[in-house]
Amino acid sequence: MPRQAAAEPKRSRSKKTAAAGVGKAASKKPAAEASSAKAAGKPSLVDLIRNHLKQQNEPRSAAEISSALTQAHPDRTIKTTVVRTTVEGLVARSHAHRTKQGSSVFYTAATAPQSAEVEPQPEAVAG
Repeated sequence: MPRQAAAEPKRSRSKKTAAAGVGKAASKKPAAEASSAKAAGKPSLVDLIRNHLKQQNEPRSAAEISSALTQAHPDRTIKTTVVRTTVEGLVARSHAHRTKQGSSVFYTAATAPQSAEVEPQPEAVAG
């Protein structure tokens, strides 16, 4: 008899799954807004951060980068946590460098960004 009871699907889970599906549909709205920003010709946050770091002579913290970009682009809301995440992504792709001084983390632009493509080597002619 216990096998028959276990074979029946639980209906309470389907309600939870349906509620979760509604939340996922609502979370797609910010992505649509982000794509409209690209269509409007605004530079991406990655481009803004990369260009800002290239213009600096000294390492900058995420907070310094965030405040400088907020002053330069008052129409955009730029949070320090988002800047930190974005710069860490640049570090992961070797487009920026991270240095630590005590408990503080500072970032600089990479001098020569390493591309993912490998330049073809001239082939030796066998003869």
